[in-house]
Amino acid sequence: MVLGNAHSLSAATDPAELYAMLAAEDPDILVLDPAAREGLMADSLEALVTRHPGLPVIIYTTLTPQAMRLVVRLARVGVQHVVLNRFDDEPRRFLDLIERVPAHPMSELLLEQLAEPMRQVPVVLARAIEQLIRSPSRATSVPELAALAGMTSRTLYRYMGPARLPPRELIICARLLRAYTFLNSPDSRLKEVSVKLGYADPTRLSEQLREWTGLAPKDLRHAVEPAEFVRRLVERLLHAELEDEEAADAG
Repeated sequence: MVLGNAHSLSAATDPAELYAMLAAEDPDILVLDPAAREGLMADSLEALVTRHPGLPVIIYTTLTPQAMRLVVRLARVGVQHVVLNRFDDEPRRFLDLIERVPAHPMSELLLEQLAEPMRQVPVVLARAIEQLIRSPSRATSVPELAALAGMTSRTLYRYMGPARLPPRELIICARLLRAYTFLNSPDSRLKEVSVKLGYADPTRLSEQLREWTGLAPKDLRHAVEPAEFVRRLVERLLHAELEDEEAADAG
């Protein structure tokens, strides 16, 4: 009822299923009920939130003493957003919260850096670019990005050319940004991160990181600050050569 057709939902019935899902997918947001199963999952959910500090969480639960105690417990590890069943879960308001909570702080940092070139493209395309940066899985190819904006690939190239935003490079940029977040998480593995981001071979992710930032995956962890990483991505993106749209369409 809340998400409609604009978003997809994957449901997990227990922590083990949720951990498996997070190992294979790249969700934008988690919606958790710590009071489910009489609160028996609270320990596992607290550990999960602690392990994935960059992934935003919304608690959706009932107004009971037990649920409120668990909400306070998760608030201590950084959870800020709470929606109460049958009190403030009107669908439109709930969806607004889901879409307003930034998927990753670094996504917003990159969007700030790209604000000027994005002002040069139509609003529908700027919106699609925002969706791509916040959720790289939404578009893994130029045709998918064009579809997200409601236009053809040829039209996409025509608008993004003057803005100096090469579509293919923008898609790579979004994936590398998310890779940085994942690779800075405890116990992260290059192979797992590459699977989440849709790479068939982890070597390709490693090559792109070196090409764009001069850094190997192992050097990312605590070796470069988020602002510096974003600066390197933006510098590489804005200096990339725009490919010929005829060749791109043919490919």
